[in-house]
Amino acid sequence: MVTDVLGDRLFTAAVTPMRADESIDHTALSAMLDSDIRRGVEGLYVCGSSGEGVLLSEDERIAVAETAVTAAAGRVPVVSHVGAMSTGEAIRIAAAAKDAGVAAISMIPPLYYGYSTSDVVRHFRSVIDAVDLPFVLYNIPQFTGRDISEGGFDELLALSQVVGVKHTSRNLYGAERIIRRYPHLTLVNGFDEFYLPALSIGARGAIGTTVSLQIELFLSLRRRFARGDLEGSRAVQVRINDTVEGMVEVGVFGAAKYLGGRLSVPLGDCRAPLPALDDDGRARLDAVFARLQEHIAVTAEEDARVA
Repeated sequence: MVTDVLGDRLFTAAVTPMRADESIDHTALSAMLDSDIRRGVEGLYVCGSSGEGVLLSEDERIAVAETAVTAAAGRVPVVSHVGAMSTGEAIRIAAAAKDAGVAAISMIPPLYYGYSTSDVVRHFRSVIDAVDLPFVLYNIPQFTGRDISEGGFDELLALSQVVGVKHTSRNLYGAERIIRRYPHLTLVNGFDEFYLPALSIGARGAIGTTVSLQIELFLSLRRRFARGDLEGSRAVQVRINDTVEGMVEVGVFGAAKYLGGRLSVPLGDCRAPLPALDDDGRARLDAVFARLQEHIAVTAEEDARVA
């Protein structure tokens, strides 16, 4: 088993391109992922929040994983989010993702019914036991109402098959405690605006919505941090956050599709009930895109002076 599938890699939390009838555009998906990899993205995370995974059918999620593995062509690892409302569905999606050739699977806790911690642990453990793949716990409490870092998941975090935690939370104290208690785990930052703070407490790499849009900035920040240039790292984090802020103001998931389309091929709107962008939103994002290109150029100039 690959035990370091995450490492220090920068993963895109990939969107799922859709046609006007809300069917998945696999041609666009393949072109987008290939473009991301060519521009420097080091891993693909599919069917997560940005990929509208919980709005896709079981068959659609399996097909997205298959397309992603084909598009990656062995160049970067693919992690497929397989979390579902029922344990059986999660196992089926995970097994199919394994057959497709993904490097690892990931899951959020089950939703809606107010499950106990023991219920959630049993749900995760059932999938882990059924599908022999590296497993990444997805901690996103603002969507699930449950913070894995607050305790109760020791049984899972100690398993050798559990290789990491995707920590999409502002609770960096909880993240640091996970790293300290489970040094075999890779803690991966999930909030792009927290990349530098997360690195400072021991996180490795990132899985984020804006990683593919500004991979140049993430790579630069990582290099600056590695050589101890804290001031330079902070400057790049501010530039990353400018893009994040502009996207959040119009709706981050629709914004990710629109801006991603500026870099590769048109990616369509989000699936309802997520809102579509209006003309005002697109105009505001055009300004975000222009500012991002300026940030990339300035960062490249700074890096060239150091090299």
